Amino acid sequence: MKRTVKAFFITLVLYIALALIFMIDLQTKPRKLPPRSTLSLTNLRLIQPPKPAPAQPRQKAVKKPTPKPRPKPKPKPTPKPKPKPVKKPQKIKKRIAKRKKPIKQKKRVLKKIVKKTKKSDRNATMPTLDQLFAKSAPQKSALSSLPPDLQKLYKDDYATFTKNQKRFIQDNLAKIAQITQKYLYLRGYPYVAIKTRQEGINAVEFILHPNGDITNLRLLSSSGYEALDKNSIETIKTAYKDYPRPKEPTKIRINVRYSIIY
Repeated sequence: MKRTVKAFFITLVLYIALALIFMIDLQTKPRKLPPRSTLSLTNLRLIQPPKPAPAQPRQKAVKKPTPKPRPKPKPKPTPKPKPKPVKKPQKIKKRIAKRKKPIKQKKRVLKKIVKKTKKSDRNATMPTLDQLFAKSAPQKSALSSLPPDLQKLYKDDYATFTKNQKRFIQDNLAKIAQITQKYLYLRGYPYVAIKTRQEGINAVEFILHPNGDITNLRLLSSSGYEALDKNSIETIKTAYKDYPRPKEPTKIRINVRYSIIY
């Protein structure tokens, strides 16, 4: 019974709601449409669009003529000095020509004298023993101008050098030795040599060139210790940049000294 009552009320409510919706739709006013406007084609005129103006042709850009460079005024040629007329030597009078005859006799006499003196000239050109020893004297004097240590280094090779090479050796060999000893001090004494107390002197030879380069670097005489000899070669490879430069390639020989200060 309860279910039927509930169902009855639900259906009643639905019907009432539908009736109300239907009533509201009927009460809504119908929408009015706007009146249609009519067009008359009797008074229409067709207007043609204006024709576009013809495009003006583009004017080509006229290049201005580049002004020609003005010719530089040529320097006026300096007038060359006119050579002075050389006076022709006056003809010698015939009187002088007549005097030439006795001169020919004098020439004949001179020829005879020359022939006689040829034998005596041969004897004069033969050098004596004193002259031969006198020629070898400058070589000794060249070596005597060097200190004894350098005489031992160069020996007879010094006599074969040119004047420029000899001057450079005399003036700059001591400087080269000082520069080398300076670099030895900067590099320091070889560690192995200090430990074993190695001391001595070795001689080194190389060719010094005008541009400052050196070639043919070699050991002339050993100090008796390999560490000291190698150190001398390596030191010269860095010190040569400060050496004075000769005018021509020159053979340089120097002694390198090693001594431990206790």
